[in-house]
Amino acid sequence: MANKKFDVIVIGAGISGLTAAYSLLQKDPNLSVLVLEAKDRVGGRTLTVDLKTKNGNDRWDLGGQWVGRCQSHIMALLKELGLETYPQYITGIKFMQLGDNKVRTYLSDIPSLSLGALLDLHMFLRKVEILYKEVNIRDPYACRHGASWDSMTFATFLHDNMWTQGAKETVEAATRCMLGMETSQFSVLYYLMYLAAAGGLKNLVEAKDSAAQEFRIKDGAQGVSKALSDKIGHDKIHLGKPVAAVQQTGDGVLITTVSGEKYQSSKLILSTPPPQTEKIHFDPPLPLSKREFIKRMPFSSMIKVIITYEQTFWRQAGQSGEVVTNGGESTSIECDKGPLCVVYDGTTCRGSPALIGFIGGQQAIQWGQQEAYHRRSAVLKSLSEFFGDQVFKYIDYREKNWNEEPYTEGGPVCCVGPGAMRNFNSGLRNQFDRIHFAGTESAMVWCGYMSGAVQAGKRAAVEILYDLRPQLVSRGDLASLENPFRQPQTSSGNKRPVSHAICSWTLGLGILAVIAVVAKKFFIKSGV
Repeated sequence: MANKKFDVIVIGAGISGLTAAYSLLQKDPNLSVLVLEAKDRVGGRTLTVDLKTKNGNDRWDLGGQWVGRCQSHIMALLKELGLETYPQYITGIKFMQLGDNKVRTYLSDIPSLSLGALLDLHMFLRKVEILYKEVNIRDPYACRHGASWDSMTFATFLHDNMWTQGAKETVEAATRCMLGMETSQFSVLYYLMYLAAAGGLKNLVEAKDSAAQEFRIKDGAQGVSKALSDKIGHDKIHLGKPVAAVQQTGDGVLITTVSGEKYQSSKLILSTPPPQTEKIHFDPPLPLSKREFIKRMPFSSMIKVIITYEQTFWRQAGQSGEVVTNGGESTSIECDKGPLCVVYDGTTCRGSPALIGFIGGQQAIQWGQQEAYHRRSAVLKSLSEFFGDQVFKYIDYREKNWNEEPYTEGGPVCCVGPGAMRNFNSGLRNQFDRIHFAGTESAMVWCGYMSGAVQAGKRAAVEILYDLRPQLVSRGDLASLENPFRQPQTSSGNKRPVSHAICSWTLGLGILAVIAVVAKKFFIKSGV
C-alpha cells in the first residue's frame, strides 16, 4: 500500500469528503480514489443510533438531522441516493422561558413578549435582513462595512441595536443553539455571512415553508454517508487512519498516518474541520493566511439529548414539543443556568415518541463538566416545567457531548472570532498547490450544514477534475463554481425544482423559528 500512488486521496469520510470522492468517480470511474478516515465510522458530525422504544428499537440522530427544500444540494443528493424524508412535527402549543424564567405559552408564530420587546425584535430582524445582503459570501470582508463588522462581536452589536431584555434574550437563546456559541465569541461579519450563505434568516430559523428544519431523513442522517460509501466502494474507504503529516513533493503528495502508514497521490482533498486540519503537520507549511485563519475558527459546543417515551403525551395535550429557553434556574452551583436551550418533538417516521433537547454554548461547557446522572436529572427537571411529570417516565435516555467526540471535539460548527474574516476565502477555500479543501465550513452556500458539506465536496471535485481530467468538466460544473446558488443536477441531468431560497451537526440547529416572523405578522395585524 505504501508504494501505490492514487490519483486522489480524500482525508475525512464525512458527507463532504465522501461527496467529493463520489463526484470524482461519477465523472471517471477509472480514477484511483482513496478515502482516509480517523474515526472507526463514516458520517463525521452525523451519527445515527438505536434507542429503546415501547415496541423494540428505533433510530435517532445524535448529530445533524434536519434538511429543507431551501437546501438544494443535500435534497438533490438525497433523491439521487434514494433516501426519503418526513416533516418535522410543529403543530400545537409552544413554550418560551426567557428573562424572569417564567414559562409562557403561545399558539401562533408570535411569542409571549411585551409590545416593546416585539417592536425591538422587529426592528432588529429588519436590520439584519438588510445588512446581510451587503455581504458577498465569496469575500465577506470586501463589503462596505467589512472591517468594522469584523472588529465587533455580535454581543456588542446586540447591545448597540436592542433596548429590551426580552428581545435580546430571545436572540441570544436562538443564536446559542444555532451556532453553539455565546454572542461574545463571534464577529458580526461572520454572523451576517452565515445569514448570506443561507439566503436569509428565515431560511435558517424556521421549521416550515421550505426552511432548514423542515424535514428529517428516514432512518437517520448518517445514512447519507453510508449510502455514499456503498456507491464509492468500501474497499476505497479506510477507517481508523488518522493522518499525522502531509508532504508535497515535486510529483505528488505523501500522506503519513499516526501509525506510520504512507500513502501517495497526485492530488489531496482535505475535508477535515479547521481545528483538526491544524493538528496535521504540513511540509511545506500551509500558507500563513490559512494557518492564521484556522487558529481563529474554533469549534463551538453542543450536547444533544434524545429521550424516548411510550406515548406522545405532549401531542395529546395539544403541544408541539417546541421550547425555547434561557435555561431557567440552575440546579447546580457550578452552572449559571439550567441546561436546555431548545427542545423539539423527536418522534420518528415510524411513530416512536421522543423529545430532542439541545444544550449549547456556555451551558454545554458548564453542564458538560457535571456528572452524567446530575446532568440527566437537570434536563428532566427542566422538561417537567413545560410538559409535566410525565417526562420522568421515559424508556431510554441518550446524550452526545460533541466536545468529547474524537477527531471532532466540538459542534455543530466552527465559528469565526473578531478580526479574522479578512482571510476567510483564502483561509478556507483556496487550494494550496496539490491540496484542495472541502468541508462544510468552506461551503459557499449553507456553510455549517449538511447541504454546505455537499456543495463544498462537489466544488473540490470540480477543481481537481479541471486539473486531472479537464475534458470531463462541463460548463455547468464551472458555472457551479462561479454561482454556488445555481441549482445542482443529478448525474442523469434532470433538473430539480428551484426552491425559494438557497443558502450545520451539522447538526441543523437554527432555533429562531419562534421569532423570525413575529413582528411582521404583529404589525400587519395591528395596521402599523
